Order: sequence, then structure tokens, then C-alpha cells
Amino acid sequence: MKTKNYIPVIVALFSMYACTPKKAQEEKSEEATKEIVYDVAAAQIKWTAFKLTERVGVSGTFDEVAVTAGGEGTVESVLTDGSFSINTSSVNSNEATRDPKIKESFFGTFNTPAIEGKIVSADAGSGELSLMMNDTTSAVPFSYITNDSTLILTASIDVTNWNGGAAIDSLNSVCELLHKGSDGVSKLWPDVTVQVTIPAKK
Repeated sequence: MKTKNYIPVIVALFSMYACTPKKAQEEKSEEATKEIVYDVAAAQIKWTAFKLTERVGVSGTFDEVAVTAGGEGTVESVLTDGSFSINTSSVNSNEATRDPKIKESFFGTFNTPAIEGKIVSADAGSGELSLMMNDTTSAVPFSYITNDSTLILTASIDVTNWNGGAAIDSLNSVCELLHKGSDGVSKLWPDVTVQVTIPAKK
């Protein structure tokens, strides 16, 4: 008789054990499919230029950037057809004496008060954007990675593709001594690495 009294308890415990993994699996599945919404209005752009023959990096940002998402849903939907506009006079290199030189000698010579761009495609961690500077439009490949809190795009831009050689020479001339390395050569490289960071909405 005592054995029979234990049967309902055993059945109940078995039912709890059987249901718990299924519930956990469902919760995990819901978490995995939870849509991450990125806050494009909070996007930040970091640039890194290179000086000296040894390619020493000099980094900065732009304080005035306007970014528009292409759509909603997947990262690819957010990126594709997304656009951005950068006010070049808002350049911020974290060095007060350097910023006026960049504005006047580089962007002034480069005839680029604003950098305009549009993302043409994005898929599986890479894409292409159309970038307009110096009244010239050229394609730029980029890569991107995502996590639960951030979407990061990275691209390398060679300004000579936008006829920027004169602007490089102009900035290098006013910063000649600062761009001179141990070999005695004053050098400012034409390529710039750009990183765009877009946080997820909380």
C-alpha cells in the first residue's frame, strides 16, 4: 500500500523534470530570435590617418554626423540603403592646434564641406558604400561585425580616389616637421581607416 502512495509523487516529479528542459529551450529560442534595434542616431565615427614613414596613427572623430537607417529588422536591412552625412568642419582630433589645419589645409583644399555616403549593399559581414567627396563619387568596400550591444563598420579610404592628392600635400606642408620621422622624411599617407560604431537601443 505504501508503494502505491508514492506513485503520484513519482509521476509529478517526472512531469516536472520532463517539462523543465522544454521550457528552458523555448526561452532560449525566444532570446535567440529577439530582434536587436540599433540606435543609428547615436552613431559615432572614428578616423585614423597615418603619418611618418613608419605609419604612426593619428585618430579623431567628427562631432556632427547624421545617419539614416535603410530599414528595420535584420542588420542587413538596417544597413542597405542607409545613408550618412558628415560635417567636416566638426572634425575633432583631440588637439586644438591641429584641427584648424585639417579644416583649412585639408578639407578646404579638398573642397569638401560635407562627406556624403550611401550603403549600396550589405551581406554576411561585408558590403559596399558609395562615398562622395570633392565632387567625386567612388565605391568603398567595408566589413561589419555585430554583438548584443554594438554594430561596427570598418573601411579603408584612399583619398587619391577622390582626387585628394593636393589636399594631402597641402596638409603635409603645414605639418612638415610634425610629419618627419627618424629617416628625415616628412610623410602623410593618403589612406585613412574609418570605423563607424552604432549602439543598440537599450
